[in-house]
Amino acid sequence: MMNKILKRTAVSMTVLAALGSSAVVSAKASSQPNVVILFADDMGYADAGFQNQSQDVVTPNLDRLAASGAILTAGYVTAPVCGPSRAGLTTGRYQQRFGYHNNTGPFVREEGIIQGMPDDQQTFGHYFQQAGYTTGMIGKHHDGKQRHYWPHHRGFDEFYGFNNGAANYFVGPNNQQNVKRKPFSSIYRNDVLDDNFDEYLTDRFGTEAVSFIERHKEDPFFLYVPFNGIHGPLQATEEDLKRFEHIDNLKRRKLVAMNYNMDKNIGRILDSLEENDLTENTIVVFLSDNGGKYEGNYSYNHPLRAEKGTLWDGGMRIPFAVSWPGTIPAGQTIDDPIISLDILPTVAAATNVETQAEWKLDGVDILPLLKGEEKKLENRFLFWNTSTAGAVRDDEWKLVMPNIRNKRPRVQLFNISNDISESKDLAKQHPEQVKRLQDAWNAWDAENEDAKWGWNKNMFPVETNWRNLDSL
Repeated sequence: MMNKILKRTAVSMTVLAALGSSAVVSAKASSQPNVVILFADDMGYADAGFQNQSQDVVTPNLDRLAASGAILTAGYVTAPVCGPSRAGLTTGRYQQRFGYHNNTGPFVREEGIIQGMPDDQQTFGHYFQQAGYTTGMIGKHHDGKQRHYWPHHRGFDEFYGFNNGAANYFVGPNNQQNVKRKPFSSIYRNDVLDDNFDEYLTDRFGTEAVSFIERHKEDPFFLYVPFNGIHGPLQATEEDLKRFEHIDNLKRRKLVAMNYNMDKNIGRILDSLEENDLTENTIVVFLSDNGGKYEGNYSYNHPLRAEKGTLWDGGMRIPFAVSWPGTIPAGQTIDDPIISLDILPTVAAATNVETQAEWKLDGVDILPLLKGEEKKLENRFLFWNTSTAGAVRDDEWKLVMPNIRNKRPRVQLFNISNDISESKDLAKQHPEQVKRLQDAWNAWDAENEDAKWGWNKNMFPVETNWRNLDSL
């Protein structure tokens, strides 16, 4: 405890010095706000009520979170699947910088290849630990199998959850009706197995998140809650299913019920902040790790094109909202392209944690935009590379390369600012935009590492021209 007090005091003194001796600052209320990052799993663009895209979803708590701050209508993540998206979010860097193009296990297995985020990569947990924060991660981790990859070795004082791509929602010993359902993932508190509870898993993560807030409410804390909801398997509680009996499609009904349950637990977290008078001293960010997959978990992405696993917007454009009552004005809708890489520099700015050049962050601080101090972000490129497909967009245009493995790959160009559904390919009409965007993508990709597992272009058996423009 004394070490934490000393760290907090040092941080507060640094902040006060930076602000000047004449500034009167409350260390808790002004210099060290709390951070809560809520991360859904496989939640489609249309599956949050505040998106106004689906009539069947019920998410009152997400809606109040969004209404209290800003909805980011063009919010993206760095990958259309779970693992790489999480690597980008937690490091604040394009995961291709360190060769993390594809999911780690259980889906990708290669003999002799160790899969996981390299040990030399720091996470936002590390940075906030070093700034004197108590850091916690509750929910789904999806990184390397070896224990040194687990969150309590990657910057988090406390980890509660599982390390896998998916988990059974009914994991307790007394859930006999579900005990044989797969996949089953063991739940751990740091290194200690926790198999003695009967809560529905999303409820369990809500309980743990509230406990973390209650135990650390007197200290500045950084809480990362990557729910496994609403990733498959489709398992909902009977209570939640009954609420949605009017939905005829049973699988969609289960998905909407699971979504509602996650929303209830987000509500418990927001209520805990309010009950402890922490709402105005906490910046809360909500987003999903990638788009939904209808035939996978029956989530909806409309009006976006395609789904999880692809680089059309349905794969990585997601529900995204930020709230900080009293600092970020309520009721905003922001249409600038935003990416999950922006979260780390933004929450660092909000908490007066100075970012360092050696962090090599790829995002930007959007706090001035959120606070209304800036009307628009400077135009920039956002990039994607799955090692089999590539994409790039700026404010107005988006280029998609659906298969960069082909010797003569095709490209698609969309005026994304006016064609959210990517319905009209304009590549032949605007070759100058194709070249501009492809040149930018090539320059970015040249600075990345090759994929450390999964498909690697240097392993492809033929000479390719996938970086050339002759595909038009």
